[in-house]
Amino acid sequence: MDLKKLYSEYQKLDENCLFSANSFFDRLPRSTWKSKLEIHNIINESITHEDKVQLRFALNIAYKDGIDNSYTKLIARLLVATWHDEHEDLVNTIYLSNLNDDIFTDSLYKIATDPGLYRKYDDETESTLRKCIHALKMINSASANVYIAKLKNTKNSNIDMVLSMYNK
Repeated sequence: MDLKKLYSEYQKLDENCLFSANSFFDRLPRSTWKSKLEIHNIINESITHEDKVQLRFALNIAYKDGIDNSYTKLIARLLVATWHDEHEDLVNTIYLSNLNDDIFTDSLYKIATDPGLYRKYDDETESTLRKCIHALKMINSASANVYIAKLKNTKNSNIDMVLSMYNK
């Protein structure tokens, strides 16, 4: 499958219509690409040009294809970048794909503690913050645990709720 052709089709979609974007990716088979390198290159290109649309396309292809440790450095670069709005999905990907790497801990803490910059779409349930806690718990390194303790000391009910899931 030619990713350049797919991207050209994707660019024609109504950017504000989530349904058309979801159905676009749903029709693609899993693990279609012979090499993740092509997907990595598109993500790198989107970073270079700070292209939100291209990044969203590349990440959806990567999610469809399957995220693995080869994406670690790319995700680490994207986590602290402020030109896009994919932080919640990236944090969720770290957790759900078991990207257990301490390279993420500082960025996860930064996202958790700076809602104005990284969590613009969080409501009172603070879903991105909750996902940061899950990711830090999964990483379970010395620095991740220090950050969890700092976050716990904020007495935020959403943090307490997530941490209570691990105390059973």
